[in-house]
Amino acid sequence: MDSLLDANLERPKDEFLSVRNLHTHFPLDEGTVVAVDGASFDVAAGKTLGIVGESGCGKSVAARSILGILDKPGVIVDGEIRFRHRTADDESGEVVDLTNYDVDGEEMRSIRGGEIAYVFQEPMTSFSPVHTIGNQLMEAILLHRDVSKSEAEEIAIDMLRQVGIPLPEERIRQYSFELSGGLRQRAMIAMALSCNPSLLIADEPTTALDVTTQAQILELISDLQKEFGMAVMLITHDLGVIAEMADDVVVMYLGKVVESAPVDDIFHDPKHPYTKALLQSIPRVQSESREMLASITGSIPHPYDRPSGCAFNPRCPSFIEGTCDVGEPESITIGSDHQVSCFLYQEG
Repeated sequence: MDSLLDANLERPKDEFLSVRNLHTHFPLDEGTVVAVDGASFDVAAGKTLGIVGESGCGKSVAARSILGILDKPGVIVDGEIRFRHRTADDESGEVVDLTNYDVDGEEMRSIRGGEIAYVFQEPMTSFSPVHTIGNQLMEAILLHRDVSKSEAEEIAIDMLRQVGIPLPEERIRQYSFELSGGLRQRAMIAMALSCNPSLLIADEPTTALDVTTQAQILELISDLQKEFGMAVMLITHDLGVIAEMADDVVVMYLGKVVESAPVDDIFHDPKHPYTKALLQSIPRVQSESREMLASITGSIPHPYDRPSGCAFNPRCPSFIEGTCDVGEPESITIGSDHQVSCFLYQEG
């Protein structure tokens, strides 16, 4: 599998989560949807990786691939997902390739929810409507921790308290539809953190929440990250959230990673035309009244009609005829930790 590695994307020395050349496909009657097309990125221990891009760029599918919770008929057809798995014999952990595990096997179930937790986009549809919040938290705790039922209930109440839910002894006996959107999201975070994971994947954790609640949820995630010392993989289309939360940023387009760099480099020295276009579309306080916001022309191509060459070439303001529509650019390193896939930075 080492042959899959790009020369410019060597593995980190202290490997925690390393995704390399990930390909996730959905074979359908109409054709095959290539949701993730050779994505490579790293999550450092204790750090926050932000993944950005428009809807349909493969962000959520890449995250779900890590945990093996793809909707059918989704399947990983190639690539590696290497994760430092905690073991009883070695506190530092053992690096394993999650793609080698049976998604329904005992090993994967112990990691899923135990060492890697997932906060879904919409907690209303993620919680069971016929079981109380407490039942669902306790089920996760009993599955991954060696505790009694009464101890699991105490842990569940304590976690609800830690995420800022008032009267947790009462809330634990309520159903998800009895809670507001903000409280449901807090309860989802409590469930995710109830087994002390080393990695939290937060998939659009502030979707459909008002701005005040959004700020509270993001502050909560940041505070809990510091308290538990966990890494966070934050998926969002909101670059303002990325600027506030992330240490490193991955920009995805049509299943590919087009640029990755530390957050300051992405905002102050973006390289890829797609990254620049995303940044230009952010509303600014200094904008004139009624001034039109910048937008990216066109839309993401249909899954069954992918363009030849660079996937972004039909919408790219820097399009080079005979180059961008012919071949796919390779990922190259600019500076120390800045990678970009664009012909503008390749020799020849």
